[in-house]
Amino acid sequence: MFDTSSRDVIELSDPTSDLSGESYDTDLAYSVTCAELGSGHMAEQHVLPHSFEEIPPGPHLAAVVSTVDRKKLNGHDVVRLMQAEARLASHYEAQKLATMVEVAMSPEGGPDDPVERTTEFLEYAPDEAAAALCTTRRAAEMDMNLAYSLTGRLSQVWERFQQGELDLRRVRVFADQLSHLSQDTVDSVLTETLDDSTHLTTGQLRARLAREVMLVDPAAEDLSYQAGVEDRKVVLQRNPDHTANIVATNLPADGAASLMQHINDVARRLKTGDETRTIDQMRADVFLGLAGSDSFIGSSGGGVHLTVNLATLAGLTDEPADLDGYGPVVADIARKVAKAQAKSTWDFTVHDEDGHVLLTGSTRRRPTASTTRSVAATYSTCVAPGCRMPAHSCDLDHREPWADGGATHEHNLEPLCRHHHMMKHHAPWQLERLPNGDHQWTTRLGHTYRTKRAPPRRSG
Repeated sequence: MFDTSSRDVIELSDPTSDLSGESYDTDLAYSVTCAELGSGHMAEQHVLPHSFEEIPPGPHLAAVVSTVDRKKLNGHDVVRLMQAEARLASHYEAQKLATMVEVAMSPEGGPDDPVERTTEFLEYAPDEAAAALCTTRRAAEMDMNLAYSLTGRLSQVWERFQQGELDLRRVRVFADQLSHLSQDTVDSVLTETLDDSTHLTTGQLRARLAREVMLVDPAAEDLSYQAGVEDRKVVLQRNPDHTANIVATNLPADGAASLMQHINDVARRLKTGDETRTIDQMRADVFLGLAGSDSFIGSSGGGVHLTVNLATLAGLTDEPADLDGYGPVVADIARKVAKAQAKSTWDFTVHDEDGHVLLTGSTRRRPTASTTRSVAATYSTCVAPGCRMPAHSCDLDHREPWADGGATHEHNLEPLCRHHHMMKHHAPWQLERLPNGDHQWTTRLGHTYRTKRAPPRRSG
């Protein structure tokens, strides 16, 4: 179970490697591990085995993890342990949801009754789960509905969940985005997204699913959108510290994106060198100013940023578009946005079939350089892992520093939001652009993460 080449370092190994066959006595493996820890070889440092990531979540991985003293791992291995614990958490959360389905289909009985199941969920099954888990009935209902979807129409998602490849947050995104759709649509969307989903954040996954659903079933999505807008509202919420929240829900996507862009533009203009408020505080004050003094708001020189297929714009197809800062929108909304921006500056980008940029330009002169347009057209967002900040709101970072002779050219530039720009230069994170246009980050603890270029948009 351990390699003890020195008394100062103990390398933990896969418990399955010491035992023959595919199955073994997990209790024995755990006992042997504990015995070795107590045998006097209490090293100053533990080292995780090289095959650690290959151990599937379940009792085997749990047996190894349970023997690790995280305080005796270096920073690199602490991250690996955290990832293993996340895989275990996902695995057992998936098992718990599957068990909730069994609870929901178990008829009334006692400890000595035989095994029986109904063919459908029993009416008060959530109350059983709520009492057993000491949670609210509403929370139990939500979990049981999720469990029902995962063990039925979204069984492919459940499989990735129990394998530790997806966490609960991303699983909920799948359920929220797909549960109202037909099984054929669900299957088509999962074919396009499931493999990539293990490397996407919840925000990226939600946008990706929305786009794929629009491509697969645009009519259904348009009806869903119109029904959602009918429920638009604004509510005032009180906070325990006597502040308040104003929450607007189910707004038209184009109007919400335009309003947010306006708030950002005004906040940035007001953020002068003598300003002590943070940018978030500035946005909040601008938002309040929208209902008050016009002199406080000022006039916005900004607009919305829309990426749309020319055929969609002409009404020849209904491929979804992308509204920066919001995400995918249906074709009708894209055309409405474009019409509203008819007198604004238009930047255009020509792609080949593989999504490579061939030409960029503008319908009239703007202070933005052509290289800036080209970089923003190639990389639509900040290239840091999981970041969705639109490229037009990012800094353009020189791969080879300008002070060292690096050229201000599109091949030497990449968009980084202000936070990740500062992180690259002031924290020991390294960034490398790969030959295929992807970016590879190496963290301060020696882990590497790759961000992929956005795939070329498929025609509907």
